[in-house]
Amino acid sequence: MEMVREFTAIKRVATLYRVSTKGQMDGDDIPMQERACRNLIDLKPEWKLVKEYTEKGVSGFKVSAANRDIIQQAKEDAENGLYDVLLVFMFDRLGRKDDETPFVLEWFVSKGIEMWSVNEGQQKIEQHTDRLVNYLRFWQSSGESRKTSERVTEKHKQMVEDGIFRGGGIPYGYIGVDSGVTNKKGKPLLKMALHEEESKIVKKIYELALYEGYGQLRIAKYLNELDVPARKAKSWGSPTVNVILKNPIYKGVMRYRTEKGETLSQENPEIVIVSEQEWNQVQLIRESKNPKNYGEEENNTPMSTKGKLLFIGMARCGCCHSRFTSTYFTNKYRGKNAEKAKIYSKTMSYRCSGKLQGKTGCDGQSTFAQTKVEGVVMKKIYGYLDQLNTVDLTTQIQNFKKKNSNDDDKHLKKLQSSIEEFYEELSALNAEVPRAIMGKSSFKPELLNNLIESKNNEIAGLRIEIELLEKKISSKKFEENEMEELKKITPIWKDVFEKASIEKKKMMLATIIDTIYVSKEGIEINLRLHINDFINQIYCDTTTRCSPS
Repeated sequence: MEMVREFTAIKRVATLYRVSTKGQMDGDDIPMQERACRNLIDLKPEWKLVKEYTEKGVSGFKVSAANRDIIQQAKEDAENGLYDVLLVFMFDRLGRKDDETPFVLEWFVSKGIEMWSVNEGQQKIEQHTDRLVNYLRFWQSSGESRKTSERVTEKHKQMVEDGIFRGGGIPYGYIGVDSGVTNKKGKPLLKMALHEEESKIVKKIYELALYEGYGQLRIAKYLNELDVPARKAKSWGSPTVNVILKNPIYKGVMRYRTEKGETLSQENPEIVIVSEQEWNQVQLIRESKNPKNYGEEENNTPMSTKGKLLFIGMARCGCCHSRFTSTYFTNKYRGKNAEKAKIYSKTMSYRCSGKLQGKTGCDGQSTFAQTKVEGVVMKKIYGYLDQLNTVDLTTQIQNFKKKNSNDDDKHLKKLQSSIEEFYEELSALNAEVPRAIMGKSSFKPELLNNLIESKNNEIAGLRIEIELLEKKISSKKFEENEMEELKKITPIWKDVFEKASIEKKKMMLATIIDTIYVSKEGIEINLRLHINDFINQIYCDTTTRCSPS
């Protein structure tokens, strides 16, 4: 009797393992997935393992499949016929985005790939109910992920509200003290308190930035020259100073960023080292000095407190508007006794950078003596300040605030209202996804996915617009603070200025002067907008030729 041997075709199997956090990468999550998948392959003699995909530290909830290299590689290999079966531990390893991942699975099935999960078996897409089951699986997975995220967010929010430090290194200027609360493992949770010596250093760092115009490099150098000990490193570096200068913790604000990208904050007066006004002013000063915010043309150069010349960063060539740089002239002469050594003297000058570099075709004067430029400008500045002493600055400041705040505040409220509407529309679109999967919606799944992506892009654009407007409003508040300070110091401005360091003098002048144009024909001073408004008001009050603004 002839024996008939049954032939079973071998199916090539690829496996995909994913963990979403670095914590899981350090544990045994991927080895567990790997073992479970290989055990299932061993139970199926017709299966042969040909490739393994491993994806570490990628959130299937937050990261789109289009931005996941492993998913894209698996798709490319499927189209090239590399495997017949794609096996995962659970289907949520493909992703947790309920408006996207079901279609990822369907894509593989449409290419003839069998989709298998160790825990859930094979997912076929042959009938309408198969699509519904496929969608509901990822909808439930996404919901569980969101609930977990919300629980974690609420827990961290409560910790922030209670002033409890959530982990990591305690910022410079603080120490950790027992909060009286423990975590699940019984370990004490810490609250932050001021470190007596380090908090003084933080105050000094902010003073150098605010009143002397020091950048992070100069501050680090200053601290090292005084042998101020750093907490961990042997010496201070500019990155460490940069972190201190931009961290809102020093104005008493503890922050936590949620899974959705929202920033939660809670004020804690017990940990304030610098005032909110000082902190905000330092941010604006640093932004105004950042070269990234300036181009090469016209007046686009940041003010600098380096060097001996008062107006570097403010002074421009009156001919080509190029920035001025500093230069030295060395004079050599002999005394009455010809045999004595030569005597040298150095004088500083402002020099047109456009003419020096040959970029502008400038035909104006190349250099201007420091004493001439600064003498003329300071005489005019003292004259302006004498005039300001005759103005009711309190009333002028109030008028400035009303004039500049109302329109921007209204526009910000309008943008915030719009983004709320966009979120509602996005929620409605997401709610339509189950109906689209079941064929009960007027939207096709692909169209709905495009609409959701488009709405997300609109929200992202609006968030950028809101952020820019908030910066603009913050900048105007900075001007208001400058005006308040000017009101206090105007009567004694000259005395304070003459006793100040060169750096502080430059910072004081920067609150009054916008730009200075210097040419052989004369010197033109453009005052800061609010100062100019005050001077114009004096003119209006003393003449009958002031036109209404």
